[in-house]
Parts: sequence; structure tokens; C-alpha cells
Amino acid sequence: MTVPVAWAEPPAKLGVVNVSLLIEQAPQAKAASKKLEQEFAPQQKELEKLAKKLDGLQKDYAKNKLAMSATQRTAKEREIALLTREIQRRRSDIQELVNLRRNEELSKLQALINQAIREIGESQKYDLILYDGIAFSSKRIDITPQVLQYLQKRYKQQKAAFNR
Repeated sequence: MTVPVAWAEPPAKLGVVNVSLLIEQAPQAKAASKKLEQEFAPQQKELEKLAKKLDGLQKDYAKNKLAMSATQRTAKEREIALLTREIQRRRSDIQELVNLRRNEELSKLQALINQAIREIGESQKYDLILYDGIAFSSKRIDITPQVLQYLQKRYKQQKAAFNR
């Protein structure tokens, strides 16, 4: 009697990645945040100067409004209102620019994360790597630490190349 030999394929190798954690902890993300802060620091300082000016105008108005004529009060109120609108407009413009730049940097980081996942998947022969919308995964198939290590190594290499 002969027993047929089953040529079963090995079980699929699965991996899961927590992209949110990578975006939060990757050195590239921290560098991008720092870069954005520096990039928009002059605009933030300008806003702070305008806010101090507005505060001074409001305090001066509150202190002296009883001694002002109706025309002077109206002029001062108009000046305060115009400066308030100017600050709001500038704040809104800066926030819009910051959001655009943040999205650009996030897009670069997501592309790098996808590249890291692809390279790890190919080099370690994964059949399937999932991310986004994972309700639960065991640590056994979570490759987030490996991807984070890849990103950290890549960041150090880029930094070393830049410093040469």
C-alpha cells in the first residue's frame, strides 16, 4: 500500500504594520516637524508682535476712552478692529501654509514607509503585509519595530551623507 505524499505549500507569512506609530516615532517625522517650526518661525514672531501691539492698543483704549472725544474713540475702535482682522487673516494664512507643508512632508514620509515595508517584505519573504484598519494583530506578526529600525537606519545614513 502506498501513501500519497502531499506537497503542501508552507503557510503564508503575514505581517502587520502600525503606520500611525511609525509616523509618530520615525526620526524623519521629528526632523520634518522641526523643519516646519523653523520655516514658519518668522511668521509666528510677526504674529506675536502684532498681538502685542493689539494688546497695547486695547489697554491704551480702555485706560483713556473716558478722556477721548467720540471721534477719537471711534478712530481707536476702528484701528483695533482692523488690527484684529489683520491678525486673524494672517493667522489663517499661516495655518493654511503650515497645513500644506505638513501634508507635503507627510506624503514624503508615507512614501518612505511604503518603500521600507516593500523592502522588508521582499527581503524577508513575506506573502502579505497589512496596515490601516487593523483591529487587532498579535506581536508575532507585527513588523512595525523592523520598519522603524529601517527608518532610523536610513535617517542616520542620510544625516551622515549630509554632514560629509
